[in-house]
Amino acid sequence: MRRLLIVLALALVATPQGVLATIPEKVKPTKNLVLMISDGTSIGLLSTARWYHRYMTDSLDWSLNIDPYLCGLVQSRLSDAIIPDSAPAMSGYVTGIPSRVGNLSIYPDPHPGQDVLPTEPAMAYHPAVTILEATKTELGKASGLVFTCHLDHATPAACASHTASRGRSNDITWQMVSNDVDILFGGGNRYVTPQMEPVLQNAGIKLFRDDYAGFKAIKSGKNWALFDPSDTQYELDRDPEREPSLSEMTGKALEVLSKNKNGFFLMVEGSKVDGGAHSKDVAATVTEFIEFDKAVGKAIEFAKKNGNTTVVVLSDHGNSGITLGDARYSGYSSKGLDSMFVYMKDYKATAPTLTRMVAQNKDPEGIKAIFKEKMNIDLKPIELDGILASLDRRESDYMKISGSRNLQSVIASIMQSRTHIGFTSGNHTGEDVYLAVYNPRGQRPSGIITNTDLNNYMCKVMGLKTDLRTLSIRDFSKAADVFPGCSLSVEKEGEYPILTVTGNGHTLVIPAWHSTYTLDGRPVSTPHPAVYMVENDTFYVSTTLGKLMK
Repeated sequence: MRRLLIVLALALVATPQGVLATIPEKVKPTKNLVLMISDGTSIGLLSTARWYHRYMTDSLDWSLNIDPYLCGLVQSRLSDAIIPDSAPAMSGYVTGIPSRVGNLSIYPDPHPGQDVLPTEPAMAYHPAVTILEATKTELGKASGLVFTCHLDHATPAACASHTASRGRSNDITWQMVSNDVDILFGGGNRYVTPQMEPVLQNAGIKLFRDDYAGFKAIKSGKNWALFDPSDTQYELDRDPEREPSLSEMTGKALEVLSKNKNGFFLMVEGSKVDGGAHSKDVAATVTEFIEFDKAVGKAIEFAKKNGNTTVVVLSDHGNSGITLGDARYSGYSSKGLDSMFVYMKDYKATAPTLTRMVAQNKDPEGIKAIFKEKMNIDLKPIELDGILASLDRRESDYMKISGSRNLQSVIASIMQSRTHIGFTSGNHTGEDVYLAVYNPRGQRPSGIITNTDLNNYMCKVMGLKTDLRTLSIRDFSKAADVFPGCSLSVEKEGEYPILTVTGNGHTLVIPAWHSTYTLDGRPVSTPHPAVYMVENDTFYVSTTLGKLMK
C-alpha cells in the first residue's frame, strides 16, 4: 500500500492536468483561431442559462455548447487591480500585457503602492501590438471582429486600437477604420463618419449600413456590416427581419474568412451579456448568454469540419455575481424549476425596451397593459406607484443603472422579483472566469491560468515566431527615436493631431490614427496606424518610416 501511494503521488506530480495550471509547452499551430468573449459573465450564469433553457424546452439533458470543452479558470487581473473593466481585461488577452482601467492595448503607467504586478516605467503608454495585428503582418492572415455593442466599445476596440482611455471614441474608431480589419459585423453606424468612409474604400472594404439583405449576400472579400446607431438590439428584442443575430454574424464571418489561404483570426463577443448584468435584467442576461452559446456552437461546428481551427471561449470578467437562488428562496431543496423560471417563460422584452414603451405611454392603465402583454405580469399597486414615481428618472450610463432609482432599474427589479435568480451587485466582480477550449489535437490549457498565460497559448496556436513585445517596439516606436536628426512638429488643432517630419530634403506628414501618410506629397503606408498618446505628448510610428527620411 505504501509503495502504491508513492507511485500515485509521483503520477500526480508528473501529470499537471487538474493539479496545477498548465500551458502546453509545445503546441502545433492551427491555421485559424476563434477567440470568443461573453462580456461580463459570472460563472453562476452558466448554470442559470443551462437550467433556464432546459425549462423552456422541456429537455432536461440539454447542455451548453461550451460544456464539453470547459477546461479551467482564468485570472483576468489588471496591473493594479484584481477586478477589471473590459478594456484592459480584453487588452490583457490580446497583448499579454496587464494594464490599468480604461487602457486599450498599451503598456500601463506605474501605480505606486497599488500595483499588483510588475510594470515597465520606461514603456508606459507604449502601444502594445495585438494578436490580431501580429497575425496579419507576420503571417498574412485575415482578421475579423463580430460583436453586439458599438464598434469602438472596449472589447472590439482592444483588438485593433491603442489608447489610454476607452472613452476617446473618435481616436479609437479612426484606428479601427485604418487597421484593415477584413470582416467587422456589429453595431455602431453613427461612429463611422463620412470622413472615414474613403479610408475603408481605399482598403477595398465594402461598408453596409443597416442593410440586412446586403449582409446576407456577402460571400467573400472585405466587408463591414453595421446595424443600429449604437449597439445592436438585445436578442430578446431583435427584429429578425431587420438585423442578424450574433450566431448568424459568426457563421457569416467564418464563411468569408475561411477563404483566406493563410487562415484567420476572428474575435466574437457576446457584448450585451454585460449590459444585462449591470442593470440586473434577468431576462436580458440569460437570453444574451444563450445566444452567445449558439455562436459558440457555430464556431465549434466549423472547427470540427475544418480540422485546423482552435476555438477559445471565456469571459473578460465577472459581473453582478448572478446566482441560481436568492435570499428569498426558502425551502429551496423541496422546490422545482417552476418556482425559479415560471414567469420568465412569458418574458418577451428586456427592461430597456419596456422602459422606452412605458416612458412613451405614461398612462397607468396603459402601463399595466404593457406589462401584461410583454411579461404576463399583473402589476401590484406598489409596483405601479414605483414606476409612476420614476417616469422622469433616467441613468445614461448603463454601468450605473442598478445603483440608483431610475425607471429601468425599477422595471428590472419587478422582472427579477418574479424569479429567484439573485445578483450580488450590478458591478463587475473579481472571481476567476471560465475557460473552454476546442483544439483539434487536444492541446489546451488547464487549471487556473492568467490572462498573460492565455495570450502566450494563443500566440503558440497561431504559430507566431516573433514575440509581441518585439513587434510592439518595431511597429510603434517613439517618433523622436525613429527620425534622429530630423525636425518634428505636431499640429493639434484639427480632428486629429498631425506630425510633420522634415530633414534630408524630405517632408513626411503623419496624421494620428491613420496608416497612410504623405512623403514629399506622395502616399506611403504602414501596416498599423500611427498612434498619438496625449498622456506623454508622443507620436508612436513604425520604425520602417525612418528609412524614408534618409
